[in-house]
Amino acid sequence: MAETHTATLSAELEHRLLHGLHLEWNSARDGNPDPRIRSLTPPMFAVNDAKGTLAHWNEKRREISFSRHFLSHHPWDAVREVLLHEMAHQVAHEVLKAHGEPPHGPAFRSACDLLGANPKASGSYPSLRDRLAAGSTSPQDALTQRIHKLFALAQSSNPHESEAALSKAQGLMEKYRIDTLETGDPQDEYTTLFLGRPALRHHREFYALANLLTEHYFVRCVWAMACVVDKGKMGRALEVSGARSHVLTAEYVYRFILDFIDRSWADLQKERGQKLGRSRKSDYAEGVVAGFSQKLQGEKKKRPTSLLPEVVKDPVLDAYIGRRYPRLATRTRRVRNIDAELISKGRKAGRRMSIQPGVDEKRAPKGALPSE
Repeated sequence: MAETHTATLSAELEHRLLHGLHLEWNSARDGNPDPRIRSLTPPMFAVNDAKGTLAHWNEKRREISFSRHFLSHHPWDAVREVLLHEMAHQVAHEVLKAHGEPPHGPAFRSACDLLGANPKASGSYPSLRDRLAAGSTSPQDALTQRIHKLFALAQSSNPHESEAALSKAQGLMEKYRIDTLETGDPQDEYTTLFLGRPALRHHREFYALANLLTEHYFVRCVWAMACVVDKGKMGRALEVSGARSHVLTAEYVYRFILDFIDRSWADLQKERGQKLGRSRKSDYAEGVVAGFSQKLQGEKKKRPTSLLPEVVKDPVLDAYIGRRYPRLATRTRRVRNIDAELISKGRKAGRRMSIQPGVDEKRAPKGALPSE
């Protein structure tokens, strides 16, 4: 996993970051349905030594400059959030002609709506990961802590205690969703973050994980265009969106399942006395995800208060996703040459799996680039 870089970037790293910002800006422009935005000319990009300001749009220079400290200490999803904010300043000035308005005036807010940008993501505003990591005494944070404690109880050697804890955790998330639907107020900040890093290609189990999180954890997963900075190309990243407490829980589950797959796959290869190829690991991993999904579905059916699929729709989240991805499309994937035996073994392992404590928090991405 990436290590935190110092605020001093080498000329090569700085060039790659600037190129990545340019690619992200182009992607945001070209994917926008508004023809006025698609007609924008790219700005210049630069880095500076500021620490109190994350980034800045300079209308006279037509330049968006980023703090070196910010780029070197935060992951790419936080960088993209700030880039869209600064791009909104550019749109407000060059498209909406916001001359004479305050920096965060009506035109800027309209530009944020057009781009799906966070109007707060600049200046001294805490970055995406800082906001998610910040301690709070809000009911939503207390809910997240209770859910994680129930996941800890799910490690019980008693299968009935384990399944009861897992079922109660899901029930708490359902209750939160019911309260939200009844009041029409999300009561919690809706947010988006990357699960893992952007890549040019992703193995099959990551698509299965995205479906599991969407189905069982009240979040929405999207394979978003994102720059793979160290490759200098646009790839995709798994973005998870939803209420803050649900997003944090989904990330917790995502990381735990991947750790479980790695450990159990290593044990399986040791048991067989042979090293199997990467595609065979994907067979096994898909089975694990499918087995765990079956377990969650079975527990859900036992709960009399479980939400019916047609009631689970979240209009607030739908609107949030619609603003971020006005051209969202659904695609299907074909898989050939699979090992049915490994999938079956994975399913059995997944049905036995319980979310447990001990996820290494250091695995969370810390910098915009992978370590050299």
